[in-house]
Amino acid sequence: MSVTATETNKITLLTADEEEFVVDEAIAMELGTVKMYYEDNPDSCDEAIPLPNVTSKYLAKVIEYYKWHVEYRAKKAPKPVKIKFLQYEEEEDEEAKAFDEALLNTLDNEGMKQMIMAANYLDAKDLLEMLTQAVADRIKNKSVEYVRKFFGIENDYTPEEEAELRKQNEWAIEDLDPDDD
Repeated sequence: MSVTATETNKITLLTADEEEFVVDEAIAMELGTVKMYYEDNPDSCDEAIPLPNVTSKYLAKVIEYYKWHVEYRAKKAPKPVKIKFLQYEEEEDEEAKAFDEALLNTLDNEGMKQMIMAANYLDAKDLLEMLTQAVADRIKNKSVEYVRKFFGIENDYTPEEEAELRKQNEWAIEDLDPDDD
């Protein structure tokens, strides 16, 4: 699927592990960090934009996400008619939702955290919002142990303190979903 038949400007991004990605300007401009660098350094447009906090593995996924969504928006752009706002039909929204879910399904918990850090560093607002909602969904109704493991939080309660807290808040640990790995 291509945005246009004409050639678009390209921007080169350089990851922390020294891999270069050449992407369409429209996709690169979705990333606030890249956009700001590009606007602040107009004379260095031919040089790779360094992204020292993002690895190639996760930049590839960020680019995949924005490439699909930029092309999807272009494909679904309304014809020039007099309407006040754009409303996608239910099936069109389902197509975008299915793509997002497929991307999320490629990420384990560690991958999810790495993607969040990449999206945050890149100021990729739409992606960051989707990822943080996915994390909320993954930890919803899970045990304290699962949430600690997910976020790498050390248990600093003594066994007695933890037992007392569990006793005082029994309602909070009733009917939890099984923990995933």
